[in-house]
Amino acid sequence: MNRRLAGQVFWPLTERLCQRDTVRRLAALNRTQHLPQEAIREIQERKLRRLLQIASEHCPYHGRRIRRAGIDPNDPRLALDVLRSLSLLTRDDVREHRDEMTWFGCPRGGPRLYNTGGSSGEPLKFYFDRFRQAADGAARWRSRQWWGVQPGDPEVLLWGAPIELAANDRLRRWRDALLNQYILNAFDMTDTTMDAYIGRIRAVRPVCLYGYAGSLALLSRHALTRGLAPGSLGSPRLRAVFVTGEVLVEPDREVIASAFGAPVVIEYGCRDGGLLALGCPAGRLHIPQENVILELLDEQGRPVTAGEIGEVVVTHLETYAMPLIRYRTGDLARVWADKGAPATGQRQLGSCAGLNPEPRTLNPHMGMGSQSRCECGVSLAALAEVRGRLTDQIVCRAGDQIRRMHALALIYVLREVDGIRQFRITQRSLDELDVDVVPTARFNDDSERAILLGLRRRVGDDVAIRLSRRDHIPPTPSGKHACVVSHID
Repeated sequence: MNRRLAGQVFWPLTERLCQRDTVRRLAALNRTQHLPQEAIREIQERKLRRLLQIASEHCPYHGRRIRRAGIDPNDPRLALDVLRSLSLLTRDDVREHRDEMTWFGCPRGGPRLYNTGGSSGEPLKFYFDRFRQAADGAARWRSRQWWGVQPGDPEVLLWGAPIELAANDRLRRWRDALLNQYILNAFDMTDTTMDAYIGRIRAVRPVCLYGYAGSLALLSRHALTRGLAPGSLGSPRLRAVFVTGEVLVEPDREVIASAFGAPVVIEYGCRDGGLLALGCPAGRLHIPQENVILELLDEQGRPVTAGEIGEVVVTHLETYAMPLIRYRTGDLARVWADKGAPATGQRQLGSCAGLNPEPRTLNPHMGMGSQSRCECGVSLAALAEVRGRLTDQIVCRAGDQIRRMHALALIYVLREVDGIRQFRITQRSLDELDVDVVPTARFNDDSERAILLGLRRRVGDDVAIRLSRRDHIPPTPSGKHACVVSHID
């Protein structure tokens, strides 16, 4: 498809048909990304007042939270500091009060039920709306434009795909072709399929690639072992490889960059919390502050100091169907510290994106510390790194070959089953799979059968699957709450 036709005709048309004002939002984000932090703070405060008004009026659970905190959503003087009086929102709160925190009359199609990816081992069903979809989509395209990638440019996605193709999946393939997007299945990576993927990528000559970090690293290693010269998996017009879904470890970054001959760029987000940070050419992970307010908190709920690791807590300013206000994501991240910033151990004012841990008058920027304008020209606050959610590849037999799949292929099975509070899948060998589940009252024998059936369709009937119900699942020896662990080299 012609790039201009795909980007200037079909992309705006599909967004409009889906009731998403992504094009308008993208133009607005491109105007605000250079504003000083004082102006960005004003945008956040205006959107926060609107969000609290909607939540108070249409969502009984949030209405009670707001009243308990003594907040008047209609107060025109309401500032970001007011968030600190609200209690944190947890996944258990969403599970228990989901309908009470949902505005079922939300415009543009109302709320839509969705699942988290389950990479934390605690799957969650929640509602989202077209407003958040458009906001996150616009933020994603703004960050791609930092790298010279425009809507309509040819793109290859190494992403999850269903085993069976439904009618709407075929329609999506037609839509993807009109948008110059080509999907390769990250859940089916044998030597044969990866050879085909290499041929497909070299034929498409994409301007960008997008996919799971681990799957792109696996494909890159395969290409190099096949004798492809470094950089030959890409092409002269390849601008960047965007990775997401899990932590990007340095060996994976190096092998992806070597195989494709292009920069490797992190996109950080979560299905429930939204798109939260995106890499720029200067190496920072900029936060789309016009859409979200991020806090990095320690175990006591206090803002971390500059350079420290803290839990990511998000308030998404553009989600109305089920507002997420001070929502604990369970992810860990480190704030960007400019040169000359206070060292770890010294309390850094404003160490969260747009939320000041100290009185407002002490820090007029209200950004992440005293961050200066980035070398890339953007004035948005930034993270230095994201930690957590490191998933393994699953290895299976496929005739006389070894087939590798992203761990999400198994995670997707469990996230679709109601009544699971937490789970862990452990691959002991090619022939053994242990599944530990912490059930709720809704979990029953039918739930167990659905899990076993779904897993067998992915790993085969010859694999022994042992499912156990547990009271709790402890962290791994490394301290991580990994939900998929493979002991196969």
